[in-house]
Amino acid sequence: PRSTPLYSSAASDVYKRQVEWYSEPSADLEVIANRGANGIDGVIATAIGAAVAFPGVVTGVLIGDVAFLHDSSSLTALARRRVDVRIVVVDNDGGGIFSFLPQAGAVAPERFELLYGTPHGTDLLALARAHGLPAVGAATRSDLVAALALPGPHVTVVRTERAKNVAIHDAIHRAVRTALG
Repeated sequence: PRSTPLYSSAASDVYKRQVEWYSEPSADLEVIANRGANGIDGVIATAIGAAVAFPGVVTGVLIGDVAFLHDSSSLTALARRRVDVRIVVVDNDGGGIFSFLPQAGAVAPERFELLYGTPHGTDLLALARAHGLPAVGAATRSDLVAALALPGPHVTVVRTERAKNVAIHDAIHRAVRTALG
């Protein structure tokens, strides 16, 4: 165990990259990525394991909605433990990562949704609460900061739109390219 608090994040590969690219450097941040057999398995279970291994350390989880659904059975284990796990779910109603990949423009929109977008229509706040966990939605940055300040375990759901996410990333990457000349 560390003597100073450490904020660790169990995240799927895509969110690990985003944390590395867009976060401010911090000596108190350790990023732990979990990539299961399908890339989304066991992320919540991994976070619980990290929190148990490092008692007294805040464990933050940045997870997509589909990965959250795949590992929702771990929410029962989380509700029964006294660990400070703070889960942030990026809810874009489906497989948002595929919107960044070539197949987003290679197939008709209806087919893309069926094969890659995979909208689930699940109320993720209700799912977390059904497992006995406090859960809130965050619509603004200040909502998210306030939710993350609360001790865990708890779930915060941030609704996003896939097309807007791609546009924002493209704008950031263009700005970086321009700044680098």
